[in-house]
Amino acid sequence: MYNITTLRGTMFYTPIRYTKEFVVNLGGIVEGYIPAFVRDPNALPMYQLWQLESPEQKELLAFNGDKIDLLKQVEGELDDAAIVAFTERCKEVFGKIMDVTDNNPCTRVALAPTVVVANNGARPDALYARLFSAREFKNTPLDASNLSQVYRVVKSIGGKDVKLNHFANFHVDSQIINVGAINNVRERYLCDFDINTMADPNYKFDKAGMNEFFSMSASCFADFYKYYFSEE
Repeated sequence: MYNITTLRGTMFYTPIRYTKEFVVNLGGIVEGYIPAFVRDPNALPMYQLWQLESPEQKELLAFNGDKIDLLKQVEGELDDAAIVAFTERCKEVFGKIMDVTDNNPCTRVALAPTVVVANNGARPDALYARLFSAREFKNTPLDASNLSQVYRVVKSIGGKDVKLNHFANFHVDSQIINVGAINNVRERYLCDFDINTMADPNYKFDKAGMNEFFSMSASCFADFYKYYFSEE
């Protein structure tokens, strides 16, 4: 199994501006979290950008206009249980946000882990061979490919057929590592996975639908991950 660096859960929702009352209403799910504001001169007033960060700086809840991201920094081996635990955390946080606002439906939801494919500049040649020969996933043909691959798989959420984007973006990340007071550049090959509902005006998800997505998303990610790596 490969190492994982970041977990992200996303809900597209009515924009929420910062107020002390709203944070207090979130209760224990963000206890001790520190608010901060992101200055963006191009953002419209209703799209105030702000975030809540956990005291240990391992979790971030970011309000980016109509997009709410829950991000968790993880350094360690990819583990199915950790993915499931994070999806449960997404249900808890996003469900509470819906509860303390107007319970508006969300328009999109996503689970997006980032995985380390190879370290120290080692070329993942077996992965490259698999990547460029991949043409079909779950009987779904490749929908897009440009240093990334997208498959659109139909799933049932709330009794309705919904297209889920299965997105994989492979790229190189350069890190500065200090060893003995000397900075060294280390390259890592990463893959950003993103399981998300398509942007479609007909897609609206209430709290039950949001929960259903995150309940199935860990399994969707596991299947997509194995599609690339099970043969290595």
